[in-house]
Amino acid sequence: MKRLIVIAFLILVIFPSALFAFDSSQINSFDRLAVQSYDQNIDRTATALEIAAMLSPAVLLSESPDQYVRIGVMYAETLALTWGTTTLLKTVIDRPRPYMYHDDYPQAKVDSGDWDDSFPSGHTAFSFAGASFASYVFWKYNPDSKWRIPVAAASYSLALTVAALRVAGGSHFMSDVLAGAAIGTAIGIGIPALHTLFADKDATVSVSPFGLAVSWRY
Repeated sequence: MKRLIVIAFLILVIFPSALFAFDSSQINSFDRLAVQSYDQNIDRTATALEIAAMLSPAVLLSESPDQYVRIGVMYAETLALTWGTTTLLKTVIDRPRPYMYHDDYPQAKVDSGDWDDSFPSGHTAFSFAGASFASYVFWKYNPDSKWRIPVAAASYSLALTVAALRVAGGSHFMSDVLAGAAIGTAIGIGIPALHTLFADKDATVSVSPFGLAVSWRY
């Protein structure tokens, strides 16, 4: 009996994927359209472009230096809330990544526990948060600038590329990246919009990875 318990424990720890039968027929028809095997090169490229997309707000360095702190605080809040939201959803929702439906899945990622964190796409969420923040804030500060559309086009092109690569590399389903894009866009626009909304109302907006709060001074 003890020997059986030890064997079961080893299977749980060393070979967690052995407990599951990953059959692509279990995937919904929409996501089944693009279930790719893992590609390390695509994975690394997506991560590099994610960083580039998150640096999109660097375009706001063209603003007056006295706005740097305000913009920096808003962007820090944007990233914090994006991290908190995606982390919470990944913790609550266990969804195997697409590469688990192929025989050549990366064992290292299985061992690290990353294999069931498919929903939502964090790379996509952060990329769209950066693109949305950069575009929205730039438009707010420069409503008549001829660079508004180029800034938005460039930043969102990066974010879209990241989303596409996350699917192509087998790390996410299409619904994962759609959810990530929605989360990133909502937060990337929502945080600076809230600051703008309450700027003239003697109120402050504070955001953490666990939520946001608005307080009024009397």
